[in-house]
Order: sequence, then structure tokens, then C-alpha cells
Amino acid sequence: MADLPPDLFDADWAREAERRALRDHRRATRARKARESTRPSRGALLSALSFSAVVALVLTGFTLLDGTAPTASAPAASATSTSTAPLRTRAEVDLTRPFADTPAAMWREGAGGIQAPPAHPVGPYSAEQVGQFMERVRRLIITARLDRTVLETRDPRPVLDQLAPALVEKLRPDLAPGKEKESWYVAERIAEGARLLPVQPRVTGWMTPTVDEHGGLAIRTNYLVAYAFDVPDPEKIEGPMDIVAVVRQEIEYRWIDDPKYAADARGVWFGEARGFSYSVDCAQSERGFLAPDYDNPRETGGMVAHTRRSEEYFDPTIPLPTEDGCR
Repeated sequence: MADLPPDLFDADWAREAERRALRDHRRATRARKARESTRPSRGALLSALSFSAVVALVLTGFTLLDGTAPTASAPAASATSTSTAPLRTRAEVDLTRPFADTPAAMWREGAGGIQAPPAHPVGPYSAEQVGQFMERVRRLIITARLDRTVLETRDPRPVLDQLAPALVEKLRPDLAPGKEKESWYVAERIAEGARLLPVQPRVTGWMTPTVDEHGGLAIRTNYLVAYAFDVPDPEKIEGPMDIVAVVRQEIEYRWIDDPKYAADARGVWFGEARGFSYSVDCAQSERGFLAPDYDNPRETGGMVAHTRRSEEYFDPTIPLPTEDGCR
């Protein structure tokens, strides 16, 4: 009996994949800077953009299965509107309606934004099997991204309980205190001292069932979650993006159920995980925690010029950004 499915946690491949991702990111950054040299000054660009930070998380930590990136696909059953409504970066903020004047105001609240499409047969898997796995993935995402206990205590155990035991053992080195940046894809963690407002996060995106290159069942997900934070001095808020942080993640989940593998290897595994954060505290993001842009130094904003309209960072249908606004 095999202990693990093939290609899982190939450390040499993972290191090479991360080097390739960082190399591609540097190339994209150089190309963007070259384009900017022919545009208006950085100061002029910044004045037209939200003073928020974008953090790209491409293949940080493990690339858990292989180098095949999830293909871009139309939402099989989009749970919420993906309209990019206008964003007012300078507006009066009502802490009881923190998402007003942002595209997230059109998204569903909390778990209501994470819905599976109608189940249908995929490869050798029946509609019932596909439906059951999509429900497991739905519950896992809700726990990892919306469960207040997980978010605020920064304890990922409720998430780990839903993964294959062999995977949890592989993850343990990156779950140690101080390694949160390496395990960003496992669960969202609110920075110590940051406090969410008593409102549900807003969510948009979709999940798509497919068959991976080994013939196994996989669910590719693409979700955006907007979190609203309280602040010590509401009088200093200049607009909604001072307190609203947006996290996008494209994560593939794989179902291992072949009896030829050891019992502890069967269950849910991560495939490739990619993501970015927009309008966040740069210092906390560098440590693997989430906090609002409000805490960035006001004199610098902690950011560089963006190459996209601010509203586009709320749109799951556009390619995942690669720029990093925290420098």
C-alpha cells in the first residue's frame, strides 16, 4: 500500500516553482516600471488611485501538488454579483454599513457568498460524489475564511481537522508560531490588536469541479472576501478603504480516496494556491496577518503605483494581479 499519492510535497519541485514564480514576478515588475516611465509621474498616478496596498501571494510556501495552474474559467454558478461597482475612496463612512461605496456592497454576506454549483458527473465521479466533495470544500472555506474563532484566535485547528491527516503532518513545520506567512493559504488570521466590526464579511466568487492530471477529483475555487475593521479613531477615516481589506484566493482542493493509499493519506489535500490582498496593513501582511490599510503610515501609504483601476481588485473575473504594493 502506498503511503501518499504521487507528486505530493515534492520539495525540490516546490523550491524550483517558487523560484520561477519570483523570477516571473520580478520580470513583471520591471516591465511595469518601464511602462510607467512613459506615463505621468508617480505622484500624479497616486493621486488618482486609492491609497491602499496590494500584496501578491504567488506560490509562497508550498506549491502542494504540481505546477499546473488552475485554468481561468467562467463561474459555473457564481454565488454573487461580480459587478465592479464604482469605488469611492473618499467618502463618509458609516461603521454600521462599512462596505457602502465599495463594490463589496453588492456581494452576499458571509457563508451565503460561498455556494456550490449544481452537481454533475465529472470524469469517473458521479454527481453525488461531486456534490459531496463540493460541500466539504464549501465548509472548509467557511471555516478558514469566515469562522470568527479561527480568524481572531489565529488557531487553524478547526481547518486542519477537515484535511487528510497525512497532509496536516506535512504542514506542521509551516504552522509553527512565526511561520504564518508560509501557511497563508490554510486559514485567514487577523492581526493581534486588529478588531473586526460586528458585521459579516462580504464574499463573491465560485467553485468549479474538475479532474486533475492523475484522474482524481478536484475543486478549483476563486473567491474574494472583504473584511471590515473597527478603528480607534473613526474621525480619522477618510474613506471605506481605510477599514475594508480585500483578500482574493485561487485555491485548488483535491480529493484522495483511492484505497491503494494509506488511510491517513485519504481526504482533502491542497493543490496550487495563489492569492493577493488589497488595502491591507503592509507590516502585518509581511508577517502573515490581516489588518486594514488604516494602520499604514499616512506619509507613505506603504504602497507603489498600481497598474489597475481600484475597482478591478474587487473583480474575480480578471487575472490574478502580480504586483506587490507593499515596498
